[in-house]
Amino acid sequence: MILFSDLLKARGFDVTSSFRMVRHKLPNHIMEKLIDNDLLEQYQCINGKERFECDYVVSFIAKESTKALFWGVFKVNGKINAKKAGTIDKYVKELYDNNLTSAVYYLLEKQKGFEDLEQRVIIDWGSSTIAWVQKNCNKEVIEIKPKGFVEDFSGYLDFILSFKKLEQIVNNSDANYTWKSKLSSVSGIYLILDKKTGKQYIGSAYGENGIWGRWKNYVKTGSGGNDLLIDLQKNNKKYKYNFQFTILQTLPSNLKSDEVIEYEKLYKEKFGSRVFGLNKN
Repeated sequence: MILFSDLLKARGFDVTSSFRMVRHKLPNHIMEKLIDNDLLEQYQCINGKERFECDYVVSFIAKESTKALFWGVFKVNGKINAKKAGTIDKYVKELYDNNLTSAVYYLLEKQKGFEDLEQRVIIDWGSSTIAWVQKNCNKEVIEIKPKGFVEDFSGYLDFILSFKKLEQIVNNSDANYTWKSKLSSVSGIYLILDKKTGKQYIGSAYGENGIWGRWKNYVKTGSGGNDLLIDLQKNNKKYKYNFQFTILQTLPSNLKSDEVIEYEKLYKEKFGSRVFGLNKN
């Protein structure tokens, strides 16, 4: 059995030093938004109480049951009142009900040397999951995901992917082979949501490599060749990171293209994506 403390020690971390193990547990949609917008570390700096009275914070993201995914090691360089912390993102403030008057803002500095473990190592936090701040690092390592792994494939209709995650999955296809295998095996109807405006694009995927092949093209081009998606990115090449992908319906891979397109037309009518969304035709 491998303990997480063994991994830390192998990378020069002094497990006898003063540190806290932290397991962040938030609703999935909130955690996804924090991660996608690079706000998790800012959120982590804020505490309603003085919980990080130590030299280091070893950070994790809560997963199913008692599992936890390693996020990183952070040095505590001091603390200030959150009101004096300068620019704090609006969304992070909302998570604290815009009331930071009595909150503590810890000055956390991410440490190098642990990159090969970040977002790959899953540990068993133990039965006391309610205790999200602990001192014990002698926790069992359950799994070490392949380098470049993003997340498990949960089912065709059970996921939402930000453009950022889709990009990571496509660019690390070996580490995310299940995604490639599953999405390549079906045709289907998909939806792209512009999270900034709420407008939707309905598309279809068929032919060789199915949905995987079509979505891979979005990663390559940012727009998939769709006129209105191209227009959105004319003055902002990073606008694509507002896009969110999901599947509405899978279809057999041997279905003819014109049959798939008929399903696509039906969904465009259902969602009104020609009139109110991002479908031009």
